Amino acid sequence: MTKYELLYIIRPNIDDAAKTALVERFDGVLTDNGATIVESKTWEKRRLAYEVKDFKEGIYQIINLEAESDSAALSEFDRLAKISPDILRHMFVIVEEFVAPKAPKASRKAKTEDTEVAEEIAAPAAEATVEAE
Repeated sequence: MTKYELLYIIRPNIDDAAKTALVERFDGVLTDNGATIVESKTWEKRRLAYEVKDFKEGIYQIINLEAESDSAALSEFDRLAKISPDILRHMFVIVEEFVAPKAPKASRKAKTEDTEVAEEIAAPAAEATVEAE
């Protein structure tokens, strides 16, 4: 099974009940065709980089799933998403392992510790050259 991350953008002027029904429908399309959904999460309404179908914003939905690489689930989702007026854009990405959507970045403390270690290594070398003179 291959791990995928699926991101699709829903039109922003959809009401909550219709959005929930749309998400459940497309989750069902994936599971009915052999995919296993690990996580399905609504991010939030975000501003788009450029207008898509006369919309400047969209509601982002992200799904982590596992499916065969030649799965009917991906093909069927792609086909239905292209003809759905409620989905503005969608994209599948193959991932090595699932990562939380807002994974923390490397801390500045770790970088500072690396710099201090490098300075400690360089310091004895500088003192040795001063003593040699």
